[in-house]
Amino acid sequence: TWDSIHTQQVPFLVIFTIAQFFFQFGPNTTTFIVPGEVFPTRFRSTGHGISAAAGKVGAILGIQAVGPYFSNNTQIVLIVFAVIMATGMAATWLIPETAGKTLEELSGEEDVIIA
Repeated sequence: TWDSIHTQQVPFLVIFTIAQFFFQFGPNTTTFIVPGEVFPTRFRSTGHGISAAAGKVGAILGIQAVGPYFSNNTQIVLIVFAVIMATGMAATWLIPETAGKTLEELSGEEDVIIA
């Protein structure tokens, strides 16, 4: 496969650039934009940090878990990655919509009853 990529550098670069755009368009939204809207104001920075750290840990564990198997079972590894990405998409779909709400409404702090 390296020979075919090496001889077709321009098409590979175009496809790689488009793929990187979509990789950054989806996961970065989930990792960086959504935590800023979903977590209550008091815990926003902590939740944002945990969200970013979980993404990094997942990337490290994922490559360590499948790296040794990639050269022998490429198709199986890619199918496993596709399933993991589908579950991530399903989990992202369950995140509540925050459009049209203020940060105070999202925090829910006024709903807390202090006894």
